[in-house]
Amino acid sequence: MLIGIISFIFAVVIGVWRIALTRGFVLPPIPDFLPPHGNLMVGAFLGTLIIFERMFALPVKWLIWVPYTWGISAILIHLGYPPFKILNIVSLLGWGVHRFISYRTFKHLWNPLVEFLSYGVLSVALFSEGGLAGSVESALAGFSFVIAVIGVERIELTLGFKKISAKIVYASLIIYLGISIINLFFYIIPLQIVGAILFLVCLGLIYNDSAVIASFKSLLSKTAQTSLHKFSRETLTVAYLWLIFSSVSLILWNQIQPMSKDIVFHSIGLGFIFTMILSHAPIVLGSTLAKMPKRAPSKVLFYLFQSVTIARIIFDLLVDKFVELWAWSGWITGTLHFIIFILYILNLLRSFK
Repeated sequence: MLIGIISFIFAVVIGVWRIALTRGFVLPPIPDFLPPHGNLMVGAFLGTLIIFERMFALPVKWLIWVPYTWGISAILIHLGYPPFKILNIVSLLGWGVHRFISYRTFKHLWNPLVEFLSYGVLSVALFSEGGLAGSVESALAGFSFVIAVIGVERIELTLGFKKISAKIVYASLIIYLGISIINLFFYIIPLQIVGAILFLVCLGLIYNDSAVIASFKSLLSKTAQTSLHKFSRETLTVAYLWLIFSSVSLILWNQIQPMSKDIVFHSIGLGFIFTMILSHAPIVLGSTLAKMPKRAPSKVLFYLFQSVTIARIIFDLLVDKFVELWAWSGWITGTLHFIIFILYILNLLRSFK
């Protein structure tokens, strides 16, 4: 957890620093020894957090080293030294062993299979020149890792993995990960096709996410819900809307130039991924602390985070008309995102007392 938290903080600092530099602010250059923003945020923070969460649910004492070595390798792999690359491969193999144990324990193949393949894709992206910041394809491969892991977790949490439709989603996620790998090496599949497949994946996830479906049914029938359940269903719906927007943005990649990369990256990263983190935070912290919060997290802070994300994307879309405003918007919204996220987590932690 400490590795993940440190990675998150440094990822925010380097991300804001990089944005300020690319938008004309006079700052010293980012030293080469510091990891790229994507390596820290996706590889170290999310990569370590997800392994920790899975190993917390299924403890295997002799594999306790895996999240540590994975996090350290993700932080240092950009330096190019062979020991850090070997460490990443060893961590991936250890993770594969844990996923195999998960399969043998719970007799469900799809979830551990997709989770292992997801980390394989992430490793390849981390190994590529420049890491996740090296190219659009590398960044999208990193995002595909997170989308696939979140997708199978949603199916697992709602106990829908036995349905035929869920197995179709699993297969589509594997295809999506495969396309990400192919594009890392050959760049042959247009981003519009990637967006179309992601759109279909999103529809499949929504259809198989019983929590979201139950939310719509409760609205129609006016069924009473607990505040935490209502919050979870509402926030999950917002997350899926961001993923739909992201996939449509990929399909319209050429039409939304010159800011297509920023729009897609921000809608997936800040929109879908971080909304999912905010939505799942009560579950993750609840399992870690062995108790559930007494109330739902702050909706004010949640929707404030969403508003800042929307503002970020609007400034990207209107860059041609408001260049100076766009230049300032990046580091301001980045700082606000960080502050709101910390306040949200602190507010949630208070509800456990």
